[in-house]
Amino acid sequence: MKKITVLLTAVGCPGGPSIIQGLRQDDRLRIVGVDMNPDPPGKYLVDAFYPVPPGRDKSYIPRMLEIVEQESARLVLPLATFELQNLAANQHSFVKRGCIVCVSDPEPLEIANNRYLLFSRFSNEDFVPGFRAPKNLQQMKRHMGELGFPQNKVVIKPFISHGSIGLRIVDPNLDTFSIYRNQKPSAIFTNMRAIEEIFADQSFSDILVSEFLPGKEYGIDLLLDPNTHKVITGVVRDNGEVHLSAISSGRIIKHDAMYALGVQIAESLGLSYAINIDIKLDRDGRPKLMEINPRLPATSFLAFSAGLNLPLLSVKLGLGEEFPLPKPLSDVRIYLYRGFLTIHNNRPKDRC
Repeated sequence: MKKITVLLTAVGCPGGPSIIQGLRQDDRLRIVGVDMNPDPPGKYLVDAFYPVPPGRDKSYIPRMLEIVEQESARLVLPLATFELQNLAANQHSFVKRGCIVCVSDPEPLEIANNRYLLFSRFSNEDFVPGFRAPKNLQQMKRHMGELGFPQNKVVIKPFISHGSIGLRIVDPNLDTFSIYRNQKPSAIFTNMRAIEEIFADQSFSDILVSEFLPGKEYGIDLLLDPNTHKVITGVVRDNGEVHLSAISSGRIIKHDAMYALGVQIAESLGLSYAINIDIKLDRDGRPKLMEINPRLPATSFLAFSAGLNLPLLSVKLGLGEEFPLPKPLSDVRIYLYRGFLTIHNNRPKDRC
């Protein structure tokens, strides 16, 4: 049987190994991995591996096209935020080589990836938190006051970022000594003095200030048809405890209202393939949109454990294959724990 080669990007990302595990459920697939790190753990879990430039580098697309031709790849499955726009804008170059890229179209992708554009797109909806886009420190202070500071915390984050990069929660009551003595280092929570030091004498056009959402965090994982942009299936997860944008546990739950909100957002934007929408409750318990990851989420293993193999179904969608509609289980849980991959003679020996 001739193998179908899938080119999986960013295999060094936290979700890389579990996404590879999902793809391994189809023994027709041959997985070629790439990453900007020349020696990530995922390198040893794929059938072939290539280092590549960063996703926004001008040499990234030419290098990816070289690998597509060399490996006769039928499909590219991207896992990193910063490469998505570049891949979407150059889909035609891959299609000319007989390769599909599992990514949304450029226009909806640009909105989904950019928090300011995203919040502006839905600014008349109740599910958007209060937000502002200052241009300098003076405006930032004024906007923070408009959002309830110092009585309430506020959040500062770039329009486009990955994980917790650039994230700051400004807490007027922050006890820096207590944090020093009792917590592991974290750059997320900060005070106004530190913000003034960071942004003093700076002008900027890509910083978002928004209201702090103190409630529980949820994730909505969806699979959308790339032709109709309609949701095919999905799950809602309780993200449990979240630290530095990473979850240490999670649980699939049945939450019809939350699921309907995710469907509304995703379909109105016209997104494609597997995506993740993060929702958090405000101080009154109302759901508010945090961000969209218009790609496979690092936590897609939870959906996989519940019977929804988003990586594999994305591949099937890209290849135009039909598949039975999955019926994900509810109350399925996962817990994050530290494991190791042993390599001997450049081959995986054991995992623990």
